[in-house]
Amino acid sequence: MPSEDFAAGGRRQKKHHHQQQLQIREVWADNVDREFKLIRAAIEHFPYVSMDTEFPGVIHRPAKHPAAMTPAERYALIKANVDALHLIQVGLTFAASPTAPPALAFQVNLREFDPRLHRHAPDSVALLAASGVDLAAHRARGVSARAFAALLMSSGLVCNPEVAWVTFHSAYDFAYLVKILMGRKLPRSLPEFLKYVRVYFGPEVYDIKHMMRFCGLYGGLERVAAALQVQRAAGRCHQAASDSVLTWDTFRQMKSLYFAKEGSLQLCAGVLFGLELQEDAKLR
Repeated sequence: MPSEDFAAGGRRQKKHHHQQQLQIREVWADNVDREFKLIRAAIEHFPYVSMDTEFPGVIHRPAKHPAAMTPAERYALIKANVDALHLIQVGLTFAASPTAPPALAFQVNLREFDPRLHRHAPDSVALLAASGVDLAAHRARGVSARAFAALLMSSGLVCNPEVAWVTFHSAYDFAYLVKILMGRKLPRSLPEFLKYVRVYFGPEVYDIKHMMRFCGLYGGLERVAAALQVQRAAGRCHQAASDSVLTWDTFRQMKSLYFAKEGSLQLCAGVLFGLELQEDAKLR
């Protein structure tokens, strides 16, 4: 059984995985059950999870500059887009501690999106295709959103307060996962949405984009990683697993440089960049 092999080798991997080349495990319909057995086994040894998603851009644009929008207005825009669109990829990277190298990385390829039938932003989809995302393979071999939701619920990844989540500018990422887990459109209000994020993903959710406010860092993931001298360890940009690995390595470098003091990281927990509310403090 994969889980038995993993449990037996987990402690050895903790010690030696930094010496190995990280390999991204591609997850399709024909191997999804086997891969989720590995994920279930991984949680015990590697409870820090970095997550990224790929989706077909946005079709609803803000009427004013995002900086001038309230959190509630930003959420309404996110909801309009996520409710109308389909998730394409989810990347998950696992690590043993906040400063440990990534041990495992999975790329879950979903099947629902068809650019011939579904609304999308053409430039975004063209960028994904140019980055190696094979949408025809997704339609033919991808995991259904319903199957992914069921496996996610039984994996130990969600509704588990022992798991910590690391992301970059993750409001859309969590919105897509909440939509899939709920099996319906997103909640109407931002406070209700944040409650679902709390229920599914727990109190230890770290958004690097929010953390950057305390570090004097600016820009997107690639720029921040470069500023911290973090290199992409596996895969290609604009693919979910590769970006989740880069997100993790960026986070642990930030942790070492800016949040080394015990307890300082907790100040950033539970806040999604752009959706900050006074209620965040109450939720924590």
